[in-house]
Amino acid sequence: MTRPAGHGTAQRRLLHGGEALRIDVRPTRGGGGDRFEPRTAEQARDLLLPQIRAAAQSVHDLPPQLRAPERIYLEATLLPNYIAASHFPTELFNQIEAVPVGSRAAVGDYQTATRTTRQGTRRIVFTVPDRGIDTLASLVDSGGHTRTELLAFHEIRMFDEIGLPTPDEILRVPDTDRPDEASDLPGDSDAIAWEAVLHPSTISPTGSVLSAESGTLTRWFDLIESLDGQIYLDFISDVGGLTFVPLRAPLGAAARLSEFNPLRALRPMPIIRPRPPLLGTRQLLQTQPPATSTPITDTVRVAVFDGGVDDAAGPSDLFAISTKDLTTAPPVPGDVDHGTGVTGAVLYGLLTPGQAAPQPPLPVESFRVLPPPPEVPPDLAGYWVLDRIIETVETGDYHIVNLSLGVEVAVEDDKEPNRWTSELDKLAWETDTLFVVAAGNNGHQDQATGLHRVQVPADMANGLAIGSCDTTAPAAPWARAPYSAMGPGRQGNVIQPTGVQFGGRLPDKPFEVLRADGSHWQAAGTSFAAPLTTHALADLASRLPRVNASVLRAFTVHFAERHRHFIRRQNELGYGRLPLQYADILDCGPDETHVLFVDTITRGELAGYHLPVPSTIDATLSLQITLAFASPVDPTQPTEYTNASLDLILRPHHLKYTLNPPKELRDNNKAKTLHLASDEARDLIEAGWTVGQEPATKTLEGYKGRSEHRLRDSGKWETLRHHKVTLPAEAVSEPRIEVGYLARKRGALDYEPTEVPFALLVTIRDKSAQGTLYDEITDRFRVLQPVQRIRAQQRINGQNPHWR
Repeated sequence: MTRPAGHGTAQRRLLHGGEALRIDVRPTRGGGGDRFEPRTAEQARDLLLPQIRAAAQSVHDLPPQLRAPERIYLEATLLPNYIAASHFPTELFNQIEAVPVGSRAAVGDYQTATRTTRQGTRRIVFTVPDRGIDTLASLVDSGGHTRTELLAFHEIRMFDEIGLPTPDEILRVPDTDRPDEASDLPGDSDAIAWEAVLHPSTISPTGSVLSAESGTLTRWFDLIESLDGQIYLDFISDVGGLTFVPLRAPLGAAARLSEFNPLRALRPMPIIRPRPPLLGTRQLLQTQPPATSTPITDTVRVAVFDGGVDDAAGPSDLFAISTKDLTTAPPVPGDVDHGTGVTGAVLYGLLTPGQAAPQPPLPVESFRVLPPPPEVPPDLAGYWVLDRIIETVETGDYHIVNLSLGVEVAVEDDKEPNRWTSELDKLAWETDTLFVVAAGNNGHQDQATGLHRVQVPADMANGLAIGSCDTTAPAAPWARAPYSAMGPGRQGNVIQPTGVQFGGRLPDKPFEVLRADGSHWQAAGTSFAAPLTTHALADLASRLPRVNASVLRAFTVHFAERHRHFIRRQNELGYGRLPLQYADILDCGPDETHVLFVDTITRGELAGYHLPVPSTIDATLSLQITLAFASPVDPTQPTEYTNASLDLILRPHHLKYTLNPPKELRDNNKAKTLHLASDEARDLIEAGWTVGQEPATKTLEGYKGRSEHRLRDSGKWETLRHHKVTLPAEAVSEPRIEVGYLARKRGALDYEPTEVPFALLVTIRDKSAQGTLYDEITDRFRVLQPVQRIRAQQRINGQNPHWR
């Protein structure tokens, strides 16, 4: 790389418009060798036939009040070898009139020719008419006669267990609270609030998942009332085909309720998380209002749902924003103080007592949702708050939502669907809203029981989960704050928290919580780390010409500061420590270039993009690549929660291809990656070696520790992807990156067309520091435009960022 003349000390800014580098690429044909089959269908018959016959007898013995009117619910555990969406047992299900309506997490034996290991898998939940279980027993017993039956019989090899769900799997309470069967009598303990989740009933002809039908609900309600229970009819909700039914019943009735066949889960009703305590003010220094409270830009809007903003002493110049009471309950001082502090952090970021507040980057609206109205049963506070959030975001025009609240439920290994997470993930997908959620203050709790893990709804696949660290960036050393919740998260966003931000540590490093009069409380919690991140992203949104939720998620991950032990502490820190602001990050050094791609892709499509590098490369390059997108979600499939997958393929050299030996030479020869102009490549081609369809790929390594069964299910269904690659000079020539789109529905591959927007952020660095990389890239790729530098003043028409 040589330095062109005339650049001097020109400003070097992050480049946008990478989507203009899109090129046509051809998808390669699927390859792969013979798949190992752990057992034959005949061997599976010996294992499964007794189970199926026992299930058939249980179905015939099941009393009407414990089942749906027309169909029965069964579960079938897949061997881990068959969890990929392409292995779905379609022929078998068609033969027995089965309708898949969900799945559960499970563990099974993954088998290869040389070893067996215990790995994660899933149990398919499906419904059949009564004759379906008898048809299944007959098919497995006979092995089938017609071509269709033989194909169906062959698919039983995929399964390890088939049967009815058991009450022990449905009742979700700690073992210490689980009632004995002998004491299963209503009234033998005080009534408590429960959250019941019913399976969908079936799938409509258009492919929609239909929630529990009226006949099933009637039987369920009758069962509850027969056990001295009470149903909260006004709070029943359907989410993705699941029916959430809040109720109140004696603990002693739980075991009997759990025998209801269409029931997916029965668990104690989750409660709103407790707020972190606020300590007294430390000093009299007050934060002064900004010179102007008018936001820098008003085309992107932020909503805060919390305890409101303190206006008891009249309007505050620090909080000259729209505030709305969604609750009729009178304000509670603790809730108001918390809400005021959270809103202040969203508006101004991290403040030091005595300083003047900066101009807000975006308009912020505060919605008071705590406490709920007095007519709402206390047990249902979480449902009421969630409903207000959904209504407001659906009907308003909000792009970023800060949630420093949630329910006191930690994500579990079985990943059972939670209403908060499912509803907000769906809303994020449908409205392109970014939810920034506090991860929870339970990180110090018992790890053996999982009580330390991120709390709902921070486990969203389409949002950001923000934990706390004990020191602000860029100061060192730094670590997770002891109270900050830990990962991993659920499928679709396993690396959680997304990152950590300063949230304070008591007593030596408190978070200065802004009050309406400019004084400060002292506190610590992820409740305050989240709004600092929201503020930083709001400021970033005001600086970008094109922005959406995926763009902001990509920036969050891409520019997170890695801890020196980040692999070992991934579950503590996620992708790393988040910056307090992105203004300086938008500047590139002479040896680096940040490039933003914002595009959409259609299901089944393969999109290729030139990676901007100099035409002549004589130094080692490092690449940092981050992909972010939102996905439709399926709460009935917690192990297959996200329905969209974007896969990344890097082809670093346009003339280096993979050469495969002819069949007769494969025992002693492996594939080679060679430059097509090399003598060795020519000799091998003459000897019958075949050349790959497209240039050779470079493996994109992700974070360590992902389970093997998730890696083999190579759709890579995570909505955030981050990779780092080092490439020697000779390995790079006209590189390109490809984005492919797969989709699944109810665990099987789906081919219906839809579009998914995504953001791709790429950093290219010259490791030899020759000082010319940025200038050479901008000279060569003039379609890339630098992000303009702005000042803290209101933008004029035509210069506002676009949320798209």
